[in-house]
Amino acid sequence: MSLKSLYLLRHAKAVEGGILYEDKDRPLSEKGLKDARRIGENLLKKSFRFDRILTSPAMRTIETAQLVAKGLGYKKNDITIEGHLYSSNVEAILNLIASTANKINSLLIVGHNPEISGLASYLSGKSISMDTCSMVELIFEIKDWDGINKNNLIKLNLLN
Repeated sequence: MSLKSLYLLRHAKAVEGGILYEDKDRPLSEKGLKDARRIGENLLKKSFRFDRILTSPAMRTIETAQLVAKGLGYKKNDITIEGHLYSSNVEAILNLIASTANKINSLLIVGHNPEISGLASYLSGKSISMDTCSMVELIFEIKDWDGINKNNLIKLNLLN
């Protein structure tokens, strides 16, 4: 058995959609930009590293992922845009995680609610509500990502 770390990050605050933006095209608000930069800086101070960063194709998740990655010294091309993370469900995200290469030990997923909170709740067995730009760390004792479930969770941290 080995340790696999899954990080779930809800995107930072976006501007309202209305008639100006389609949902998928909403950029981060000024507060969202500030919060995404802050969490990237905080993760750097705590020496966080991710083997893979996945994000939804929505503008607000891409911007959040880019700002966090930049704060950690990653490049934009270190982020993979994954279509299954937009308008998805917990089961689809679990399938995406299960397909992750086993050489990846630390996976960051940047996504949306209710799916991100739902996934955190499902995997932890606890009710978890995530605000914008909040993050959950889940550490599992598993050999392969396809074995991920609440029964092999050994550590849960809420990182804000």
